[in-house]
Parts: sequence; C-alpha cells; structure tokens
Amino acid sequence: MVGLAGRVAIAAPPDDLSDPPPSAPARGDLDDEPMPPAMPPVPVGKASPPAPIVRPPAALPPPPPPVPAGPTPWPTVPADSGADAGVAAAGPAMVPAAGTAVAPPVTPVLSGRRTQVGLYGEAQLFIDGESNKTGRLPELVLSVTHRPSDWFGIVAAIEADDGTSVALQRAFVEVAPAPFFGLRAGLMIVPVGLGNLLPEPTSTLTVDRPLTDQLIIPSTWRELGAGIFGQIGPGLRYQGEVLSGLDGSGLSADAPLWGGRGDGGSLAAHDPAVAGRLELVDLPPGLVIGAAGYYGKATAGIEALSGLRVGVLEADVRYRQYGFDFRAEVARLYIVNSYLANNYLGLLGQDAVPSRGRGFYGQAGYDLLRLGGLETKQELVMFAGYENVNPRSEMSPYNYNPPAITGPGQLAPEAPSPTKSFVRGGIDYRPWPSVALKADVQVELGTEGPPTAAPMVMAGAPGTPRPIGADVADAARGRTRVGLAFAFNF
Repeated sequence: MVGLAGRVAIAAPPDDLSDPPPSAPARGDLDDEPMPPAMPPVPVGKASPPAPIVRPPAALPPPPPPVPAGPTPWPTVPADSGADAGVAAAGPAMVPAAGTAVAPPVTPVLSGRRTQVGLYGEAQLFIDGESNKTGRLPELVLSVTHRPSDWFGIVAAIEADDGTSVALQRAFVEVAPAPFFGLRAGLMIVPVGLGNLLPEPTSTLTVDRPLTDQLIIPSTWRELGAGIFGQIGPGLRYQGEVLSGLDGSGLSADAPLWGGRGDGGSLAAHDPAVAGRLELVDLPPGLVIGAAGYYGKATAGIEALSGLRVGVLEADVRYRQYGFDFRAEVARLYIVNSYLANNYLGLLGQDAVPSRGRGFYGQAGYDLLRLGGLETKQELVMFAGYENVNPRSEMSPYNYNPPAITGPGQLAPEAPSPTKSFVRGGIDYRPWPSVALKADVQVELGTEGPPTAAPMVMAGAPGTPRPIGADVADAARGRTRVGLAFAFNF
C-alpha cells in the first residue's frame, strides 16, 4: 500500500463538474521494470465517456421494377405529365443522410419505346415455253413501325408496284391494352388468304404467289376500316374488322375482285363489309391452322348495282419445323347477283363476271442442309406442289348472253371457264434468313389460256370495264414457264 501510494495520486473531486479532469501524474522510478502508460483517472461523480456512434450508410432506393415483355395495361400516369409524375408514381421520397452517396436519379421512360424500319421486295424473271423472257419488279415496300409504348403503335408502309405506281400499303394505329384485346383503325390488309397475311416475298418458296392468292383472293388486298384482335387462351388468335366494301364496277372475269379493291383511295361508307380470322398457333410447335371469311356489299353507290354482294371463305394450314416446310390453302369466292355487274358493264360470254370461283393449292419442301447435320443458318429447300384454280367455276343464269356472240368452237356464253391445274417444283436457297434466291418450274396440265384481249361488251352499257394489272392478266393465262427470283426482307 505504501509503495502504491507513492506512484498514484488520488485527485479530489473538482468543485465544478464541468471542468476537465486533471492530467495523469508522471511515472515513478521505484521499480526497474518499465511501467505501462498511466490511464487517466476517472473523476469522481462523472460517467464514463460514451463510445462513438457509427452510423451505417443509408440504403439506396430500390431499383425500378422490370419492364414487362408483352402488352401492358393502360398507364396510370400520363406520359406528358413530366418527371415529377414519374417520381410520385414510384412511391414516397427517400431523403438520404448528409454525406451518404446518392444514386443518380432514374429518368422515367415509356415501356417498350422503339421504332423499326423495314424494306422488302423482289425481282423476277420468267421464261415461257417459246423462250419469251419477262422481267418484273412486282413490289418494293418500305415500312415504318413506331411504338411509343408496348400498348400503342403506329404502322405505315409504302408500296411501289412494277416501278410504275406508288401507293400506301398500310397506315393504321394500334392500341393493345391487354393480350386478349386490341384495336386497329386505318388502312389495313384484309386478313383473308396467306398472300395477304404474309405479303413478304421471302415468306413463300415459289417465285410467284400461287394463283389462288392472285385470282381468287387478290393480294395485297387492303381497305380502310377498324377492327379488333387478340389472343384467347394458349395459341388461339382472332381478328375482326369492319371495312370499306368493294367497288362492283371494277369486277372482271379473269381476276374477279382485283379491280374492285379500294386500296385506301376511297371510303365506301354505303357499302360496309366485315372480315374475320381465327388461328390456332404452335399446337404443336411450328403448326398454324387458320380460317377466314369476308362478306360485304359492292354497289359503289350505283343504283344499278344495288343488291350486288361479295363473299369469300378461306382455310389454310402451315407447318415449319425440323427442316420441313408445308403449306396448303383452299378458297371459295361468291358473287351474289353477279348479273347486275355484267348488265352495268355490258360484259358478255366468257368475259362476264362469274357467280362462283374456287382455288386450292398445297406444297411441301425440305431443307437439304439438314441431311448433312451441318450447324448453319443457311437453308437449301427443295419443294414441290400442286394447284387447281378456276375463277369462273359457275355463272349466273340471269346473264344476258344471246347465242349470236358464240363463235365456232367457243364455249356457250353461260358456260364456266375450264379449270386450270399446275404442278410446281424448285429450289429456294437462303444464305441468310432475310435473303432468298429462288428457281422453280411451273407446268400447266391442261391448255394455256389465250393472250389477254379487250373484253366483249354490249353496246350502250352505262359502265366501262376496268382492265386488270398486266402481271395478274399474264398469270391468269396459266402458262408453263421457268421462274427465277431474288427476294429480300430487311
């Protein structure tokens, strides 16, 4: 006790508890071993100093929710309400503590905003049995699709036909608040026939479209209107449209509906038409089964054509999987009271508009590069197919057909035209999915039709027949020929 007293001094408590504690006394030298540093005395009556408080850094705000991949519901915040609205929609504000790192603000953007530009076209060369060569640029289409969000889109496409005319192919707005329901309005392609559903030339194996998609169902067929679309359950898709009707004064014999299309040039509000389609998709994968229909008036506001109506029924199937490529289509055309168009245009005999038409084709192909087990995106598809088509399979018994217009060796004026049958085969090579080099042979199994001539008309008829396109008229002859094509779709 005595030795310790000489080394440690007990300080008396200060009078003022706010004064700092006295400094520690100097180390004594009574012992030879070094002394540890003296601890400062703890003043009597004072609590130990508190330990320093270490504040954890404030948590960063949570990341924004992921952007959905499909159509989204209607937005709860208007797109033009500014950044403040986007912050308010994210939840209550988080104020970080001073000195805490702050993440950069997230700028609200519209979900799925994107713009796509596409270009597709085709160059064709045909050589017939007499070595006559015909080159064509049937179409060149530039399309733009702008989607400010996943549920709203604007689509427009311009088409140049044969390098001689330019017109709109599509121009509509689309709203899809949910996968099972959407709306479209504007100039739309009629959803009837594979030629209209898949207008891109890379979607077909043949050099030219089958005649069913040219003579029975005109392609590309577009009209002004509005419609609904969506998907009900797994794989079941639907479309329904109210459209401007056909112009009955443009109907013809070889391609009955081709000249009656509106193509967006006019809106026949007095002749509404309806069209619809159902599809079962990817059950099993790669298989698409569809059926479609069209029905509408075709008076064109002309009193003499009152009662003229047009209907089309069509069914198709496609399968593309494991190197196989198969498609088939059947279509029926109905022109109710077709004699009204013949009376108005003065069409007689084999130039008269039919009351019925029909067409069917099927084709199958296989990618030969699959046989070698090559790991490549290239395709070399060899295909073959058959088609049977007759746009004038039945005639109206009410046509005005005097016997005097029937020449020697000709069919009776009221008789339908003979059916045309074809076999086709060829190769479709695709170095890239967007480019196709095609070569095929079309063999007509009956008798080739005569060259296109001006129709025989009755003098004094109030209307004037409208000529069909040169390419359609040439295809309607059904010649045996070899075809070559270069097609692209970017």
